[in-house]
Amino acid sequence: MSFLKLPWWIMGRRFEQHNANVDPVMPSAMNAGGGDQIPIRCTFMRGGSSRGGVFLDDDLPQDEVQRAAVLLAAYGSPDDRQIDGIGGADPLTSKAAVVKLSSRPDAEIEYTFYQVGIDNPSVSTGGNCGNMLAAVGPFAIRRGLIDAVEPETIVRIYNTNTRQVVVSRIPVRDGEPLSDGDCAIAGVPDTGAPIRLDFGNCAGAVSGKLLPTGRAREAISIDGKTIEVSLIDAATPFVFVNAVDVGAVGTESPDALRINEMLMSRLEQVRGWAAVKLGLVTDQAEARTKSPNIPRVIMVSPPRSYSAIGGHEVAASDIDICVRQLAMQRPHKALAVTGAVCTAVACSVPNSVVAAAIGKPLQNVRLGHPSGVLRVASSIAQGASGPIIESAQIERTARIIMDGAVYIRRRKFEELAAALARKIA
Repeated sequence: MSFLKLPWWIMGRRFEQHNANVDPVMPSAMNAGGGDQIPIRCTFMRGGSSRGGVFLDDDLPQDEVQRAAVLLAAYGSPDDRQIDGIGGADPLTSKAAVVKLSSRPDAEIEYTFYQVGIDNPSVSTGGNCGNMLAAVGPFAIRRGLIDAVEPETIVRIYNTNTRQVVVSRIPVRDGEPLSDGDCAIAGVPDTGAPIRLDFGNCAGAVSGKLLPTGRAREAISIDGKTIEVSLIDAATPFVFVNAVDVGAVGTESPDALRINEMLMSRLEQVRGWAAVKLGLVTDQAEARTKSPNIPRVIMVSPPRSYSAIGGHEVAASDIDICVRQLAMQRPHKALAVTGAVCTAVACSVPNSVVAAAIGKPLQNVRLGHPSGVLRVASSIAQGASGPIIESAQIERTARIIMDGAVYIRRRKFEELAAALARKIA
């Protein structure tokens, strides 16, 4: 089967316009005869501080087992190095976005986020990824799903994972999304054009409630010690814990966290407790295998100076709180956009551990993470039954890296599909 009949440098709309005679792999062809490799149309993009493949929904199988098998095969999973695929051996580079036009009256585009397992054959759709979300609007414009409007194209994106609409504002020039600009985000080595994301009232992304337990703070037992945590469900559910309560300082580097087995175990126990409270598992010990991506855990501490990745110093006076997040049981090298949004919301929830660490309600919160500082602008009102999120805005950048086809081994796809089918049988 011939998938690409054009030079690799043909990108974006030009690719689309000139590629009408290309034969994309249809879902029904996944098990059909042919060569030992299957080409899948894919646009490889950086979104915020994450990176992954962005796919049109029609270019992937509609069967979820087969779709998961395609993504695992494409990313080279399961394998610690993901050496036989496009994954980067890190949760931040093992992500995928699937996009299609929406028939909803409140959205133009629908987006599903997939967290692809690295060393295990799992694909999670629990929760949103705000970094990959930043790539969705530019992708939709380049692929002709959305008409380009200058100087700014506004795209309402319905995230199927959380069943919420996010408004994306993309700068456009000459009919194309801009890549270059002066917006700098920690964790990305160069500046780019600012993409503004507004999550609106993002409460109850998974549980339907801002406070899934009905309380801002809970006492739980970890390794025989009683500690306090806050489970907040905004954009994506996060459980927050004070660093000192789990034996940490709060300014540790990802490498320092990773090698501290006792600390990592305690943080996973906190996450497991939250998974039970969300109804995702019945036993917290099952969270690692049955719900590895949701909820997520963030360790917080009051402002403190530290050395960020890359060696630059972050001063205590430049931040309002220190945050350290885990993603798929690995230390995050920066901070998820949804984590930033949830933290900003949590700081306005009276009596939460985040509000206590910050010490005052803020509309513009500066979050100190391993790669630097991330700012979130939020507007939160206090209603009769608790905080009401009016808006939560953040700036990201995105860039197309490659457009073409990702090739998967037919044999590996078939083996993964069979194994996944047996697992759910």
